Amino acid sequence: MAMKVLFVCTGNMCRSPAAEKLLAHYGSAKGFQARSRGLGVQPNYGLHKKMAALLKAEGVADLGHKASLVTEPDVDWADLVLVMEEGQLDALGELYPQSLRKTERLLDRCGSGGDLEDPMGKSDEKFKEVFGKIKAAVEKLVS
Repeated sequence: MAMKVLFVCTGNMCRSPAAEKLLAHYGSAKGFQARSRGLGVQPNYGLHKKMAALLKAEGVADLGHKASLVTEPDVDWADLVLVMEEGQLDALGELYPQSLRKTERLLDRCGSGGDLEDPMGKSDEKFKEVFGKIKAAVEKLVS
């Protein structure tokens, strides 16, 4: 079944675009469509260089990305909205109450549960750890 998935994080530079790119990479043949947005975006920032390097190593060819704020049409487009942290679930619900029925934390839906830590400003190891959790979650979503 084809599914439209919206990934939401804070700045739309690391976690949500990595999830979007990986779902497009692994899920497009199965009919998945992906978008990513943020709740506190510096507009037009690109993909964080550490996340871009991890995606490239994974074989993802399209690394083009511009950070974008989540909008009501994005929420309405999606069949499923996956956020990275509990606070994002709450913030999105306040902005767009209709999102609540189809929003979950990524790791609750496809992982061990809990919040997925923001790697911004952290070590290469933290980026690799977060990327690994996103990849595992996306692979579970696609299967």
